[in-house]
Amino acid sequence: MHVCASDLKQAAMFRKSHQYDQALATVNQYLNKSPDDRDGLFIKGLILSDLKRYSESIAIFQKLIKAYPATPELHNNLAIVLAFSGKYEDSQKAFQKALHLLHTYRAAHKNLDALKFAISYHKHLKKKTTFSKQHVLESMQFKSKSTDNQMNSRTCRKLLDTQMLIRQIQTGLSKLGYYKGKIDGTFQSHTQTGIKDFQRFHQIPINGSISWQLLARIQDTIDEKKIVSSYQKKLSLPQLRMDRLTEKIQHGLYDLGYSPGPQNGKFHQQTQQALSKFIKDHSIKDVPKISFSISGHIMKALYNIQGKWTIVPIVENESCTHFVPLVTYIDNGYKPIDYIGYATILKHNTRNNIMIANSSANCRDMQRLISAKKYKP
Repeated sequence: MHVCASDLKQAAMFRKSHQYDQALATVNQYLNKSPDDRDGLFIKGLILSDLKRYSESIAIFQKLIKAYPATPELHNNLAIVLAFSGKYEDSQKAFQKALHLLHTYRAAHKNLDALKFAISYHKHLKKKTTFSKQHVLESMQFKSKSTDNQMNSRTCRKLLDTQMLIRQIQTGLSKLGYYKGKIDGTFQSHTQTGIKDFQRFHQIPINGSISWQLLARIQDTIDEKKIVSSYQKKLSLPQLRMDRLTEKIQHGLYDLGYSPGPQNGKFHQQTQQALSKFIKDHSIKDVPKISFSISGHIMKALYNIQGKWTIVPIVENESCTHFVPLVTYIDNGYKPIDYIGYATILKHNTRNNIMIANSSANCRDMQRLISAKKYKP
């Protein structure tokens, strides 16, 4: 058994260093001695996925799920492989099964968001073209005399933040029936009217202005409409709102790298400590308690992280190592037109589009998801 454990550890090390053939040979050696070992089969399933042998990987995870049906990690990994193989509908069902078993499973939530983005990306770029990395780099080197392209980074970032905030507010108000205009990120009279109507109905000070706190309230109202479980009906509405807002803040703190403790909607000591540290780190003049104001600050901090550094672009067989500040795209004629999860679709003034993600790992995953549909730019 000691020899077997050593083989399994070695296989994991080979996989971590991207030596997939050696990893597969080693894990097979391990499984020859323990053919039904759960850990060995799990690692083999991951390695086969890395090698793009998706049907074999799916078969292994399905075998494991049959033996251990109540293990959310198995459903999550099966869903990932199904997505990489282009079976988006089956993938969504597997992610939902994982979340049904463990509704606080953060990795499954994020993976499901990535899958939804891939589906949206295909729909958005249907019958359209994308820029290759070379096109993007060439556009970066182009020096326009236009004053629009000479905006400084601070102005570009402020413009981008405002456009994306307005777009998300318009989307939320549209879902609630307060806004029927275009989701275009521009602040005009009908957008302001929709905000005032929302504020008036929910007895919020009526000012008609945009803010991250307003977006937090809008999203909370949308979430409230989705309440259907019998457990939630047992709570009073004010307590339900507070628990849901607390859980949302805990998720945000976790994504920002803080340690809020259990993300269960209960405001305990760990959450308060994480919140206090967040407020101090971001020089926020607010008290460390659960509020829409704090939720708005966290949403803004998350957006700044997700939108500050990006990778170009997701086209099959291109590397994901070229980091460019998002404001540089704005300087070169790109306009953000869609933002989901941790990736952004931008439109160039030549009517071409690119899609960018905010980390190398996300970029590689997006490549595999998109290539599963055999989309050729």
